[in-house]
Amino acid sequence: MKNTTPAENEVIFIQYDIPPLKSAEYTITVKQQTNQQPGEFSASRKFAVTSERFSLDPDDINSNFPQNLANGEFGGTLPHVLFNRRILPWERSSVKGDATAPWLAVLLFGEGEQPVVVREKAKALVPAGTAITVAGSTTTGTGTMPTGTFSYPGMQKLDYGETPDDDCNIIDIPAALFNQIAPTKKDLPFLAHIRKMQTLDKTDKLAKEVENFTVVLGNRLPQNDTANYAFLVSLENFGDYLPDDDGKSNLPAGITTVRLLTYINWSYTVNSRDETFKSLLEHLNKNELGQQGLTVLQVPFKGTPPTTDAVKAALAKQALGTLSPADATVLVQNAIMMGYTPHGHSLRHSGHTVSWYRSPLLPYMVRETIEFPVSCSDAANRYNPDTGLFDISYGAAWQLGQLLALQNKNFASSLYNWKKGLYAWQVIDEENKIINNKYQGIEAFGDVFAARSVRMEKDISPPEDVVNWMARLSLLNGVPFNYLVADERMLPPESLRFFYIDNNWVDALMDGAFSIGRSTTASMIVETPFLAKLRVNARKTATQFRKRKKSLKGYVNNTGTITGFLLRSAVLKGWPGMEITGYDDAAGTSEVQQLRMEHLSEEVLLCIFDGVVQRVSIHEPPEALHSGVEGVYPDLVTTLRVIQGGGDPGSGIDGYTAKITTRSNQQTLQVSKAADAIKTVLNAPPLSEGISDFTAAQFALEMIKGVVKVDFLNTKA
Repeated sequence: MKNTTPAENEVIFIQYDIPPLKSAEYTITVKQQTNQQPGEFSASRKFAVTSERFSLDPDDINSNFPQNLANGEFGGTLPHVLFNRRILPWERSSVKGDATAPWLAVLLFGEGEQPVVVREKAKALVPAGTAITVAGSTTTGTGTMPTGTFSYPGMQKLDYGETPDDDCNIIDIPAALFNQIAPTKKDLPFLAHIRKMQTLDKTDKLAKEVENFTVVLGNRLPQNDTANYAFLVSLENFGDYLPDDDGKSNLPAGITTVRLLTYINWSYTVNSRDETFKSLLEHLNKNELGQQGLTVLQVPFKGTPPTTDAVKAALAKQALGTLSPADATVLVQNAIMMGYTPHGHSLRHSGHTVSWYRSPLLPYMVRETIEFPVSCSDAANRYNPDTGLFDISYGAAWQLGQLLALQNKNFASSLYNWKKGLYAWQVIDEENKIINNKYQGIEAFGDVFAARSVRMEKDISPPEDVVNWMARLSLLNGVPFNYLVADERMLPPESLRFFYIDNNWVDALMDGAFSIGRSTTASMIVETPFLAKLRVNARKTATQFRKRKKSLKGYVNNTGTITGFLLRSAVLKGWPGMEITGYDDAAGTSEVQQLRMEHLSEEVLLCIFDGVVQRVSIHEPPEALHSGVEGVYPDLVTTLRVIQGGGDPGSGIDGYTAKITTRSNQQTLQVSKAADAIKTVLNAPPLSEGISDFTAAQFALEMIKGVVKVDFLNTKA
């Protein structure tokens, strides 16, 4: 595929990205011809290009598929590892003369075949008694690998910066098993490729205009109804010793064991226990009976929710002082449906009561507007005499905002210094009014007043760091989780809960933060208009943190309503790069801009949208789309996609498949033969694609098994 900038929802497959210089020692020679004797002058210098060998940086590894300890319908799929660094699989060599062959590979073992990972030194990869040297160093050593074991050719000459005592993880594989599961040197170039795409539907941390991921594929299908064990290994310089297509050995005579470096390993089980991406999402919000649960953020309770008439009747009895226990239960249930949770409350002047708290994430839209600023947190608490409900939600938000602001010294100092300037300009403004009143019609001070006005306009504008901090606060950054979900029953395991954000709660939070340095009622009066402007600026800035798709560049939320959802599921751990799109219509035609999408923990995701979201689409991450085959041995096939013929590139070709063959173990794919088979079908009439050089990118495109997408409708919107 052409290396171009990906459009929205598009993945570009790239064959490879070979670094200009692979890891090795190089000599550069400069020659100069002159008219003087001896006529030619030359100078040589040696330098080395180094890369990881005995271990990999954990940050370079994005994820693996299937996820560790997964149980699901993974039959026919090939395990793979996803890398963040684009050139990593080609930094070293595996096959002489073929720079496109990766030095990394994924080997898959069945139950009982899996090797044991052993922590060793680098010298354990060199035959016992063999002298070890290090480039550019006087460090030496001696190999310790036992007789009959084969490992990396040339390892006795270590690169710059390496030592014989470097730590590494190794596995020993019986030679016969290695020959059955390892790829051939013709297979290797097809088992790594690059996927280029936009990631604007990912979490805030991962969202980018363009991102590159490298995929290293396994070549063996898993066994059904049993555990399978995948290992990411090095095959550096192993090209001539890899098996043939039929598993015939090319190892030296007398070798019984192959020793390899390994970097990560994981296990998964192929069965129908519903731990795939699709099944995990489709089982959200279901109880033990398989019934759909609540879809909004509130504490569930047994029984039927009270009707509107029952609530009105209970309120009327409350007003008359004739409330019965049954009526009280109705009011309590109604409060719970509104997102409230009860809490024991110790009053300031002795005594105890029950207060009610609701987070900013509510199951309904709040239309009432509360005026801020207030003098203290108690001033934000409310009591409803009709229900007897003591609501501390806004007071808690106000106090939390103040504590969060005080915790951030940079913000607190910047806010306080800005406020001091506001008070100073307040005095100057009053002085200007007095002068203007006394010398009406005299323009002698016009230049002074004009200069003051310019300076005032600049100085009364809030500092950028203050606006940015308040903007992130408006998106609930830094708010402890128990303030968002006051009761765990609101967000049980394997659940998705929609919510509306209570703007009053956020205003109270921001007012609490803004209260730093506020000492008198007079200062609060001075600050009031500036707080209102700061809130507006902060909310506008909050819409600009996430990069926007081209289709959403002009998106504006005219309603002021902010919605979102919380997701708690094991799917987040298994697919951390999954993508989410929100729509303000049930049909999914009008997309809503995301404001925040962040993992609050390994299994909890918060997503906030700039508008009322009615439909949420959760996508399997395109960079981690799995490859595999369809059918049952010996009739294994792959469905085909357009490469350069008629139709859109990547679109499916109905009715056309290519046969995929395996070695005698019925699991290890003959990858290069599969590539030839795919190319043959695509080039034959009536498809007639005219492909001359079938690449790893094209092979990956043909082996991809499609995108999984699950939609959720917000029935409360």
